[in-house]
Amino acid sequence: MNIAITGISGYVGTKLLKHLDGIDEVQKIIGIDTREPEFSSAKLRFYRRDIREPLDELFEENRIDTAVHLAFILRPTRQTHLTRQIDVEGTKNLANACRQSNVKHLLYLSSHTVYGAHRDNLVPLTEESPLRPVDGFQYSHDKVEAERILREFKSSTRNITLTILRSCPVIGPGAIGSATTIMFQPLIMVGVIGYDPPLQFVHEDDLTGLLGAFITSPKEGTYNVAGDGTLRYSDVARLLGKRLLKLPGKLLELVISFSWSTHLQSASPASGLEFIKYPPVVSTEKVKSEVGFTFKYSSREALSSFADFFQRPT
Repeated sequence: MNIAITGISGYVGTKLLKHLDGIDEVQKIIGIDTREPEFSSAKLRFYRRDIREPLDELFEENRIDTAVHLAFILRPTRQTHLTRQIDVEGTKNLANACRQSNVKHLLYLSSHTVYGAHRDNLVPLTEESPLRPVDGFQYSHDKVEAERILREFKSSTRNITLTILRSCPVIGPGAIGSATTIMFQPLIMVGVIGYDPPLQFVHEDDLTGLLGAFITSPKEGTYNVAGDGTLRYSDVARLLGKRLLKLPGKLLELVISFSWSTHLQSASPASGLEFIKYPPVVSTEKVKSEVGFTFKYSSREALSSFADFFQRPT
């Protein structure tokens, strides 16, 4: 089995590389990123390449049969055009390479943010729930567009299996510095008065294990990904040893809008507040029943594994 992984040097890409290094069926791993991965494997052949550059010759040369697409911009940014080029046009480019080189399986890591953060969201959301990205939150819009591109690619391409995983935030001991942990960095976590919503997390080992399971046993479909159970926003603050400061929503919106537009902070535009008020909660019954996958860590245990490492004295 010859696998190409875009975004291999990122948090999830690095974890997946380590996981696949120990799987006998995987003979060759083609890593694509703009920087080299920190982990080295005898199976790895690394290409320093932008996701927007042509990939078909690379895929053909290495006889790629499986492609895993992890290259996207997760952190909020004001460079909206560049971000769209990477998230959306990069996905088109990858799909074209898969078509030209007859790749048999394309596995895409999407996000639960495609469902949006809305007061009237079902709890939990299933894979059949409507996709409603949040206005002004580019990441959710780009993920919806990327999924649309891949579904169109699937409908026009014969003999390819498309798997889409809609994951909640990924966390674990290796998450230090990842985009998921942006809100954990300040000494004080900010919340909205009147809101203490349920949150889900997935442990890094569970996600890489699930990716590995789909790589070795491809299955068509879209699947939600999250550790069992939920924990409240206030529980997150307690587990991380943070003080929780709650402010009125309108005041927070004004402060965040001003600080974002004036470049005083780069953590999030005001639209990110919706995910503090109404974070999507997803059902994972489909991946459990159809794939037989069991999450080893609950949402609370996943966050606790990060908290234990995060709070460890240096």
